[in-house]
Amino acid sequence: MPDTTRNRSSHEVALPEDVTDPLLWRLAYDVAVAHQPDATGRCPSLLCVHQGAPCEPLVNAERAMHLARGGTPQPVWSPPTWHWRREAA
Repeated sequence: MPDTTRNRSSHEVALPEDVTDPLLWRLAYDVAVAHQPDATGRCPSLLCVHQGAPCEPLVNAERAMHLARGGTPQPVWSPPTWHWRREAA
Protein backbone atom coordinates (compact mmCIF):
# COMPACT_ATOMS: atom_id res chain seq x y z
CA MET A 1 0.00 0.00 0.00
CA PRO A 2 1.48 3.37 -0.96
CA ASP A 3 2.25 5.92 1.69
CA THR A 4 -0.37 8.67 1.35
CA THR A 5 1.00 10.81 4.16
CA ARG A 6 1.86 14.28 2.91
CA ASN A 7 3.84 16.89 4.73
CA ARG A 8 2.13 20.25 4.58
CA SER A 9 3.85 23.47 5.51
CA SER A 10 1.13 24.24 8.07
CA HIS A 11 2.21 21.22 10.14
CA GLU A 12 5.70 22.66 10.47
CA VAL A 13 4.43 25.93 11.96
CA ALA A 14 3.16 26.45 15.48
CA LEU A 15 -0.44 27.60 15.70
CA PRO A 16 -0.86 31.15 16.97
CA GLU A 17 -2.28 31.19 20.50
CA ASP A 18 -5.48 32.98 19.49
CA VAL A 19 -6.55 30.43 16.83
CA THR A 20 -10.09 29.26 17.50
CA ASP A 21 -10.39 27.03 14.40
CA PRO A 22 -7.12 25.12 13.85
CA LEU A 23 -8.32 23.22 10.79
CA LEU A 24 -9.41 26.39 8.96
CA TRP A 25 -6.19 28.18 9.90
CA ARG A 26 -3.96 25.31 8.70
CA LEU A 27 -5.84 24.92 5.40
CA ALA A 28 -5.72 28.66 4.76
CA TYR A 29 -2.03 28.75 5.66
CA ASP A 30 -1.27 26.05 3.09
CA VAL A 31 -3.17 27.96 0.40
CA ALA A 32 -1.38 31.18 1.32
CA VAL A 33 2.02 29.48 1.07
CA ALA A 34 1.16 28.05 -2.36
CA HIS A 35 0.15 31.49 -3.66
CA GLN A 36 3.03 33.65 -2.40
CA PRO A 37 4.29 35.95 -5.18
CA ASP A 38 7.56 35.09 -6.89
CA ALA A 39 10.43 37.51 -7.55
CA THR A 40 8.50 39.13 -10.41
CA GLY A 41 5.44 39.81 -8.22
CA ARG A 42 3.32 37.15 -9.90
CA CYS A 43 1.55 34.16 -8.37
CA PRO A 44 3.45 30.97 -9.30
CA SER A 45 0.40 28.72 -8.97
CA LEU A 46 -0.87 27.17 -12.19
CA LEU A 47 -4.39 27.94 -11.01
CA CYS A 48 -3.73 31.68 -11.20
CA VAL A 49 -1.91 31.75 -14.56
CA HIS A 50 0.73 34.15 -13.20
CA GLN A 51 -1.71 36.82 -12.02
CA GLY A 52 -0.28 39.82 -10.26
CA ALA A 53 -0.10 39.63 -6.51
CA PRO A 54 -2.12 39.34 -4.46
CA CYS A 55 -4.21 36.79 -6.32
CA GLU A 56 -7.75 35.97 -5.25
CA PRO A 57 -6.83 32.68 -3.49
CA LEU A 58 -4.18 34.49 -1.43
CA VAL A 59 -6.63 37.21 -0.42
CA ASN A 60 -9.22 34.60 0.56
CA ALA A 61 -6.64 32.55 2.48
CA GLU A 62 -5.58 35.60 4.46
CA ARG A 63 -9.22 36.37 5.21
CA ALA A 64 -9.78 32.78 6.39
CA MET A 65 -6.70 32.91 8.63
CA HIS A 66 -8.05 36.11 10.17
CA LEU A 67 -11.44 34.48 10.80
CA ALA A 68 -9.79 31.37 12.26
CA ARG A 69 -8.15 33.60 14.85
CA GLY A 70 -11.54 34.82 16.05
CA GLY A 71 -11.49 37.94 13.90
CA THR A 72 -14.59 39.64 12.65
CA PRO A 73 -15.49 39.22 9.00
CA GLN A 74 -13.91 41.93 6.88
CA PRO A 75 -16.08 43.60 4.28
CA VAL A 76 -15.51 42.24 0.81
CA TRP A 77 -15.06 44.94 -1.77
CA SER A 78 -17.09 44.48 -4.91
CA PRO A 79 -17.03 46.73 -7.94
CA PRO A 80 -20.13 48.80 -8.61
CA THR A 81 -22.53 47.05 -10.92
CA TRP A 82 -23.40 48.64 -14.19
CA HIS A 83 -27.05 48.82 -15.14
CA TRP A 84 -28.26 49.90 -18.56
CA ARG A 85 -31.19 51.91 -17.16
CA ARG A 86 -28.92 54.15 -15.09
CA GLU A 87 -26.78 54.87 -18.15
CA ALA A 88 -29.85 55.71 -20.25
CA ALA A 89 -31.13 58.34 -17.81
